[in-house]
Amino acid sequence: MAETLEATAPQPLTIEMIRPGGWAKPDIKSVAFAGDRAVLKDFSDKSWPVRLLGRRQVEREIRALRRLHGIPGIPRCYGEAGRVGVLMEPMEGERITRWCRDHREQAGPMFRKLADLVAQIHARGVAHIDLRKRDNILVTGDGSPGIIDFNASFCFDPAGLGARILFPIMRRIDDGALLKWKSLLAPELLTEREAARHRRMSRLRRLWIFN
Repeated sequence: MAETLEATAPQPLTIEMIRPGGWAKPDIKSVAFAGDRAVLKDFSDKSWPVRLLGRRQVEREIRALRRLHGIPGIPRCYGEAGRVGVLMEPMEGERITRWCRDHREQAGPMFRKLADLVAQIHARGVAHIDLRKRDNILVTGDGSPGIIDFNASFCFDPAGLGARILFPIMRRIDDGALLKWKSLLAPELLTEREAARHRRMSRLRRLWIFN
């Protein structure tokens, strides 16, 4: 009887802090249950104005991740955690800056994969707009890129006015971020056309808040 009870006992839920978010950013936590693990972005311990803003970020992230479901390199969304948290698949990998430093000879294939990943995101009507932040692009040991943190993203209806007017601008912001990383981490890979475009984007960047 004791063995039966032990075998059917409920599995414990454990939550551990990965990184405190400061006063205006979510806490990042690890959630484990029955051998499965998820990442929790959580605003629940913040002040009410931050929770209010955090709710908007959670909505944006969930909307984007659900639209991008099934694309390799994009974390799966497991759903809301309360009203100010989101559970998602853990993403493995190193920051793009560190990975390129340690795997410079593989930078060419990696950047091609990264450009393809961004193109897949855009094909589903999503713009990330915060890819200039090094924490948001991860690369695994075999050179497969992943993109995280869609809390500032925009999703567009293909038939909507925003898709025709704003989405092209947002796509250029994402593409410009890729040129930034290529120019910093593997400048020899830039074509003349890319280099010229990067210079133009750099001059315009000061007009955009997501630097």
